[in-house]
Amino acid sequence: MTPTVLFGEPHAAVAQLISARIAASISTRIVSGFATPGGLAAIETPIRSSPSKLQTLVVGAATYPAFQVFDDLLAARVAPSSLWVNLGHTSPTNGRRHPFARYHPMLHSKVYYMEMADGTACAFIGSHNMTSFAMSGLNGEAAVMLEGPADAIQFEEVRRHIDAVQHEAVRYDPALKEGYAWWSKQYFEGLDAEINLPRDWKTIRTILIFATRPQQHPISVGDEIYFEMPEGIQVESLRTEVHLFIFDHLPSTPWDALARLGSARQRFTGMTRGADNAQGNIEVRVKWRIDQAPQPVLQYVASGRHRPNTPPDMQQVSAKITASTVPPLDYAFEREKSGWEPILSPQMRLRPMLEAPNAVALVEARGGERAEGDWRLITGLEPKTGSAVEIDQAALRLARPDSGAFVLVSLRRRSLERDRNSNS
Repeated sequence: MTPTVLFGEPHAAVAQLISARIAASISTRIVSGFATPGGLAAIETPIRSSPSKLQTLVVGAATYPAFQVFDDLLAARVAPSSLWVNLGHTSPTNGRRHPFARYHPMLHSKVYYMEMADGTACAFIGSHNMTSFAMSGLNGEAAVMLEGPADAIQFEEVRRHIDAVQHEAVRYDPALKEGYAWWSKQYFEGLDAEINLPRDWKTIRTILIFATRPQQHPISVGDEIYFEMPEGIQVESLRTEVHLFIFDHLPSTPWDALARLGSARQRFTGMTRGADNAQGNIEVRVKWRIDQAPQPVLQYVASGRHRPNTPPDMQQVSAKITASTVPPLDYAFEREKSGWEPILSPQMRLRPMLEAPNAVALVEARGGERAEGDWRLITGLEPKTGSAVEIDQAALRLARPDSGAFVLVSLRRRSLERDRNSNS
């Protein structure tokens, strides 16, 4: 048995490899979780040349044009008993709009198995669905090509798997191709619902403070706290909440602190009492102050009077503790966006491998997709051009988690109580 791991160039040329093995075979069996006309067109030439060699083709989900390719294969004299659709499983939901689960267990196997006249066999086992992107080398895929005697135990396992998949499938019926495509659409709409982007964000500015403190005087409701923030950030007195999280050991980064809010030893909610960009407070009457260098520490002010030494680029803020708890919340540090745009790498590009001679014409005639274009690596996401920004956007950048600061300003928040209840 000879295994070949299909990374790099062999991976990119998988359509040519599969087509060549199909052309040389006397019997071909294929299982694919998803199919499009572009993927079928990339490997169908040797099948159309010798339709009797296609013994089994099972797909899980497919587009309507892909099922039209099934009709073309039947017209090319592929046996009707060779084409199958595995519709997966579902479960009754008792819902009126969607009485059955749309996002459901489905066929996900990708196996291309060919037997040769000399008693050998070849199998491609991996992640390549029959799509244009997968077959032309644009997707990130992984697969192994096995070659050896057809009676090898490994190939017996492959055949057994294909038999099992086919046993759970239904024979393709051209009259039902609209229904098959509709069921595929149901799956993807169900998947979209599972992505479940939160829609319950509330636009509320919240100041977050992560700090440690010595084990000494207790913090009480009514106590006042002094801290400093970058100047220019708009703070509305008596309207901006402060959420203070006390850790035994301060997490290494603000992002880490946000991920570990549940491990904070103490949590307090406060309300800002005043903010001074002009640094005019020579003395403030408070019970606590936040010393931010080298890391934030909540310090007790024994005298009740603190004389700040405020840096020139910071503003003075005081807040009053209103509750000895903070409800479970998710925080966001950007305004709600109308969309996002990909950030493209100027260097790393992909181009599809040359397609089969008739593949382009077949795909275009069927109105299907092609894997053409100058495909570039996405290195990140950024707000869509033209998205609204805050008046104090520049200053807010200094109070975001990626700034490294442990005094942050969240622009939106949402309750996590519903999430916790739905997962219980």
